[in-house]
Amino acid sequence: MAEPQKANVALARAAEGRGDWGQAASVWYELYLRGGDGAATAIVQAAMALCEAGAPASAQRLLEHELDARPDQVEVLEGLAAVMLRTGFRRAAEPHLERVLELEPDRISTLLLLARLRFELGLEVGCIPLLERRIALGGGDAETWVMLARARREAGAFSAAVEAYRRAVELGESDPGRLLFAASLYFEVEAEERGALDSALAEAWIQRAIEVDPERTDAHFLLGVLREGEQRDDEALACYLRALEIDPVERKVLRRAADFHARRGERDMALALGLRYVNSASQRSDERAAAERWLTSLEARLAPVQ
Repeated sequence: MAEPQKANVALARAAEGRGDWGQAASVWYELYLRGGDGAATAIVQAAMALCEAGAPASAQRLLEHELDARPDQVEVLEGLAAVMLRTGFRRAAEPHLERVLELEPDRISTLLLLARLRFELGLEVGCIPLLERRIALGGGDAETWVMLARARREAGAFSAAVEAYRRAVELGESDPGRLLFAASLYFEVEAEERGALDSALAEAWIQRAIEVDPERTDAHFLLGVLREGEQRDDEALACYLRALEIDPVERKVLRRAADFHARRGERDMALALGLRYVNSASQRSDERAAAERWLTSLEARLAPVQ
């Protein structure tokens, strides 16, 4: 336990900074015992430190005990929900977050927590009003816009999803996986439904993903597909070659590149890549037969005209 007379926020933060979570929990608990306006914050921070120390059950009991004595403390309710989320008890956490918003409807941290929880539970439509409310209250950071984009996408509101992705990128979203997921709308959704997402914007998002992670195979592949669709064949081929340089056995790239060369009448290159695709697919018993049928079809397409 920390010495009561020495306990202060700076000491607690210093313990957190060096990863001494047991000491951090002790200092925060001493600050909680002093009472006052900071008591709720201190007990929540003590619980978070206990979680980091590998004692989430103790953290949950600590907060539940506090709520038994003083119910409806929004900070403690939110803290308890956060502990439950960390331990996988999503359904148990949900009522606590809903209660926080009953007591304090404009609490932007809880709006995000509940939206994230509902998305993880597959309740995407229920996320949208929470996220839009958070944004209206000034909580429109990149994470919030990305989550709103994903929720709108799942709800079939593709044009609105594109706008949310665009705002997220403007605010600094740079996760390659998220950027590629956003760009994939260009390929998956009819033009009249995807709003402002044209090929130039999709390409910009893919290029940004490549800037962040130049070794990402799927980014080069997707850029190749986009450029091939625009009949920029030399650029598309360069993308496919780069993808195969990174991962020489990536099946979707091998098959696409083989089809690409077949379309251009480049028989030897198409067959060579086709054989590589079949060899790679043969490592998976569930794909082998389909790959062999595809190769037979490719060979027939490339057969010399009699």
